[in-house]
Amino acid sequence: MFSGYRFEMIVGCMSAGKSSELIRRIERARLAYLPTIIVRPATDTRSKPNCVESRNGLASQAIVVDSADEILKYSSHAVVIGLDECQFFEDDIVDVVQNLLRQKKKIIASGLDLDYRGKPFGPVPVLLAMADRVDKLLAVCRKCGSDFACRTQRLVQSQETILVGDAQYEARCIHCFEPPGEYQLRLDLPKTEQAVPQLVLAAMQGVELAS
Repeated sequence: MFSGYRFEMIVGCMSAGKSSELIRRIERARLAYLPTIIVRPATDTRSKPNCVESRNGLASQAIVVDSADEILKYSSHAVVIGLDECQFFEDDIVDVVQNLLRQKKKIIASGLDLDYRGKPFGPVPVLLAMADRVDKLLAVCRKCGSDFACRTQRLVQSQETILVGDAQYEARCIHCFEPPGEYQLRLDLPKTEQAVPQLVLAAMQGVELAS
């Protein structure tokens, strides 16, 4: 049986290297001749089918599931199980992880710990409390350039909790992060030329003609 960590969580904002670290740890397990699998939810549509990919080009074969219960169908022959994008699973992922731990499996999971509002994301907080190792990775803030980005800034107007796509987000540090109410208010502001009342424009034109 394992003498080290049994349940490892890798969390952080977008672009922090979570999937890269997950793939790296799974590859280390494979070098130790341990049977492994990586599972990711079908909700994440950014990667190629049957694959988990990182932004720096790393990739590994993965099993795509529609629900957490499906993980148990593929776990019987694996000793080390990687779970990518845990925030997209429903709450029953907690029961599945507990089941796998009872089976003496080792689990390495990654995911966003906070959503676009800066609030705990889905089942991840509970998984963090269960884990015996937690690593929170930071990214480069896309606004100020610091190395301390820990929030995921949504750049489009949407009230959906899950909105998949890299173009809609960027990493921000806690100082540059703008809660969605403030950020979307700025997006809704009319352009300066549209905000000038027509009567004012007519008066300005009259002054120009008189001069």
